[in-house]
Amino acid sequence: MLKQTRKRAQDGGTVVYAPGSPIVHPIQLLQNMLVDLRSSFQLAYRLTVRDIAATYRQTALGYLWAVLAPIVTSFTFIVLNKANLIRVDNISVPYPAFVFVGTIFWQLFVDALNSPLKVVNLNRTMLSKINFPKEALIISGFGQVLFSFTIKLILLACAMVAFNIQVGWTVILLFLPIIGLLVVGTVIGMFLVPVGVLYQDIQQALTYLTSALMFFTPVLYPAPSEGVLGKIIGYNPIAPFVIISREILFSLQLTQLRGTLVVIAVSMVLILVVWILYRLAMPVLIERMEA
Repeated sequence: MLKQTRKRAQDGGTVVYAPGSPIVHPIQLLQNMLVDLRSSFQLAYRLTVRDIAATYRQTALGYLWAVLAPIVTSFTFIVLNKANLIRVDNISVPYPAFVFVGTIFWQLFVDALNSPLKVVNLNRTMLSKINFPKEALIISGFGQVLFSFTIKLILLACAMVAFNIQVGWTVILLFLPIIGLLVVGTVIGMFLVPVGVLYQDIQQALTYLTSALMFFTPVLYPAPSEGVLGKIIGYNPIAPFVIISREILFSLQLTQLRGTLVVIAVSMVLILVVWILYRLAMPVLIERMEA
């Protein structure tokens, strides 16, 4: 396998090929990754501001688009629940608040999942013409997801006040499901980048897969403890985050704290693995883009 090294802009963007692979020298690879990560933040900030402005600049609804997906989903199931077409029992809070929390945190995962592939595809031209740390794209996508989620949190706070739901001291733990969903979504998204850049079907397939997966995650209903669905949810890594987000906001017993911490710990290890795969794959993908 050939190791591809791209010189900096002052060298004219020359591509140099040398024998070997970066993975043969793992210490040097990790050092280079950390150096590029540190140098990525300024560019990532500029990309984040540019893309956020471009997303909402010429829209009539503006920042409302950031919360439209969970609002529409929540409203649909609230209407179905009111019409007794969907029965949800054994919840101690109003169903509209229950489903709204679930859809907002579910959308956080979906946005984080789609973000890596979205930002790479959006910046194809820049990738093929400019040499820069590719980690900047992932950080930029991360920032855009957080910006969108912040808007959703403001709307969620208004909903909590409207339904007269008092939050307790556990609200300080809300960072756990937020970080967990961001990291899990990003890990899966980065893993899909090499295939997704070459085949646009992946981006389309994610839309259908996430829509189906939502019904196997306790977004719209309480998690059952028995039956086939209960077993499926037990193996669903997203379920603990959705459940604990409600437990935190509604001051309930934290039944999913251990599961949440385990999934976060595993995801933190996996993000290093997918980061290495992403770094090794990007030179090959850029050559394919230029071809």
